[in-house]
Amino acid sequence: MTEAVVCRKRFSTTSIIRTCIAFVVLWAAPHNIEAAPPVLEHLLPAGGQRGTKVIVTCTGTVTWPPKVWAPGLEVVPSSESGKLEVTIPGDLPTDRVWIRLYNAEGASALKPFLIGSLPEIAEVEPNDRPRTAQAVASLPVTINGTLKDAEVDCYAVQLTAGQILVAAVDANTRLGSPIDSIVQVVSPQGVVLAENHDDLLLDPRLTFKPPADGTYVVRLFAFPAAPDASISFKGGAGHFYRLTLTTGPFATLSVPLSMPLTNRTSTALAGWNLPTEFPATVVPLGGDKLVDQQEFEPLDELLRDPAARVGFAHSTNFEQTARIRLTPQAVVSAFSESPQASPTTITTSASVTGQLRGRKQIDEYRVALTKGKQIALSVEARSLGQPLDAVVKLLDPMGTVVAESDDTGPSRDCVIVHLAAHDGEYRIKVADRTQQGGDRAWYLLTVREDLPDFELTLASDAIVVPADKPAELVVRVKRRGHPNSATGPITIQPISLPEGVTAAAVVSAPTGPTATEVKLGLQSMGKSFSGPIRISGTSTAPREIQHFARTPAVLGAEFETVWLTAIEKP
Repeated sequence: MTEAVVCRKRFSTTSIIRTCIAFVVLWAAPHNIEAAPPVLEHLLPAGGQRGTKVIVTCTGTVTWPPKVWAPGLEVVPSSESGKLEVTIPGDLPTDRVWIRLYNAEGASALKPFLIGSLPEIAEVEPNDRPRTAQAVASLPVTINGTLKDAEVDCYAVQLTAGQILVAAVDANTRLGSPIDSIVQVVSPQGVVLAENHDDLLLDPRLTFKPPADGTYVVRLFAFPAAPDASISFKGGAGHFYRLTLTTGPFATLSVPLSMPLTNRTSTALAGWNLPTEFPATVVPLGGDKLVDQQEFEPLDELLRDPAARVGFAHSTNFEQTARIRLTPQAVVSAFSESPQASPTTITTSASVTGQLRGRKQIDEYRVALTKGKQIALSVEARSLGQPLDAVVKLLDPMGTVVAESDDTGPSRDCVIVHLAAHDGEYRIKVADRTQQGGDRAWYLLTVREDLPDFELTLASDAIVVPADKPAELVVRVKRRGHPNSATGPITIQPISLPEGVTAAAVVSAPTGPTATEVKLGLQSMGKSFSGPIRISGTSTAPREIQHFARTPAVLGAEFETVWLTAIEKP
């Protein structure tokens, strides 16, 4: 055998070995790349302007490019690792959407992305002192910033005497940024002229009327949202904010605060720098663009009606927006230019918008109850972004206080559940705990018969079903309503399951171990799937009810879909 033949044979053997190794590597590479689901920690910036394209940076552990779930938006992973190209429709009827990254192994948590109407700019360092404040060329504007350390951020604006500046921060309440921020207006020398700490829960908002033309500095800093032993400023990775500065209109709420689920009409927007009766159109939050990712208000200690929905009130050009509750109750407006002169008569299915315009004002309502009827009564203000610290009393036909409430849960709003002991006209009295009142002392009173009902909540907003073994999804059950006519058995089952994934229905009995919790077993045939499904609960006694299980509440929102990942069989 010649040397040439030997060399050829050696070369062929080596080539075969290398080819085999390359094949194994190429076959294994996709599985190694997607060995774990994405972990999405933050989106920066955490929002954008309608009708624009925004480059958003993802932080966390993400193999690039991921797949993106973002109903309402057009999102494309950029060629640059960690960057998303987000296109926001100009007519998107919502103020917040949610983004999830996913792959064949699972999905990240949902992250909020705010939708605004004003031009946006980014923070530019250094801007930690009034003399080095970042100059804001024109108003209105929304500034996307980060408190990188225990620092102060400053922005210089030019104001004219008589203007009203609005400075509003979105950080903790709607974005989950771990800061309890403070916003100030100071002179160039650092003298504090206006300040606000907590207006929308932990996020500040203020108005400032300059005494003279000139340069003024808006200063922002923060403490930790979760208090610790150190009394110091807070900053670091993920400590981001959106600061809106404007001398123009700024809406804070709709008036009234609720509207019927059907037969919706226009409403008015209220806030700062708005003309009287600023009109707005009302649609369900997100319209038909967010059907697959609809936000719901939490079913918590405030006993909101499970049938209620979130509405979106917006001006014609979307420059001003506010949320509004769409409710099955009859809607009543009980506010006027003067304090309530006489009690307002309502029914046991009423949603009432009221306002304590003056100090020591007490609003009174009358409602006829039948002995043995149970009602759920709530007064909401803080949870709707209003500073009122409401208290409520219920008096029976003899004038005896039979129930009263100050704070129910962490929001300082109040709830009464009462089983009537007499026939006749009961009275409801609403006041502020500190006897304050004013233009922003709005509240929403809801009265409804407390019929038998139930709530379903999920232990998680995502589940992964392996190809070789079943997975369990925990569904928590809470029965509500009249104690003498509780909801009967509830049949719970997934719907809209993909082909190849099965799950048997389970029943939650009125008593026993399944009364408060059941476990759904999901089995996969080994076909790959990623997407949302729903969990339905139905009961026929003492009345027909169907509800969908909701995900754990996050930033004031729940969802009726859970993300399912079915792993492909190797």
